[in-house]
Amino acid sequence: MKRILVVGSANMDLVVRTARLPKAGETLLGGEFMTAFGGKGANQAVAAARLGGAVHFAACLGNDAFGNLHREGLAGENINLDALKIDRDTPTGTAVILLTESGENTIVVAPGANNALLPDDIQALRDLFNTVDVVISQLEIPLDTVETTLRLARECGVFSILDTGPARPLSPATIALADLISPNESETETLTGIHVDSIESARTAACCLRDMGGKEVVIKLGKRGCLYLGQEEFYQPAFNIDAVDTTGAGDAFTAALAVAWGKLPVPEILLFANAAGALAAMVAGAQPSMPDFAKVTDFLKQRGAPVDWKTN
Repeated sequence: MKRILVVGSANMDLVVRTARLPKAGETLLGGEFMTAFGGKGANQAVAAARLGGAVHFAACLGNDAFGNLHREGLAGENINLDALKIDRDTPTGTAVILLTESGENTIVVAPGANNALLPDDIQALRDLFNTVDVVISQLEIPLDTVETTLRLARECGVFSILDTGPARPLSPATIALADLISPNESETETLTGIHVDSIESARTAACCLRDMGGKEVVIKLGKRGCLYLGQEEFYQPAFNIDAVDTTGAGDAFTAALAVAWGKLPVPEILLFANAAGALAAMVAGAQPSMPDFAKVTDFLKQRGAPVDWKTN
């Protein structure tokens, strides 16, 4: 089993379905309301565990009802929570999500306790870093905490993946700390200033990220698939699906990268990650939509694209 440490956010998602997204100043009558566990870090931890990883999760929750429920949910996924911090003075992070019938969404996050995950908390995990194969982080926690995570992974010789969501500018020095950086289209534009609306523009942006210090780059392109740039370049088209809710699809993709890295050739890793993201987009909710290993491999077989896993 791949040993994976996820350092990141945990939120309670408050989701409202709506026929369309409102205009500025407009009030709409929505449809179904639901709550679901979310946060990019927690989503990736759950996805990695369901995909077969042995997962540790370092995060911060509030000492409140949302936090207690989320902690129970994570424990139920067989995720090791020894590195989970509880902040008694700050509420658990919350995300308000508007979701259209076509699967589009807008998300506003109130970080809450996510901002209380500090560099010193990460430094205290050095022994844990020395036992894992992959470290994943994202940008819903303080940037200095992310940088400490990537720097400690480098010091401990652990492969690191930086999911650059939500979109925020990063310095070349921060980008260079990660072994693999994986933005989506809007995040890529924030990082590079290049509007990504085609494979060619994605290739240009990936080259720019390499010039900024990125060692290996995987750009998530939504309906277009994904593009990898390292020593070689690979483009993997997306699967044709009927999307229900794209919330968390990118997190399933990132977790699949972590689980598959080193176990498959890069084109098959991208295929596996695309399948995980596609399955997540076909189910409502963030963590509820995270697929398990059997579902991903069955999906690939049904689509005529099986992958050949290494056993060591």
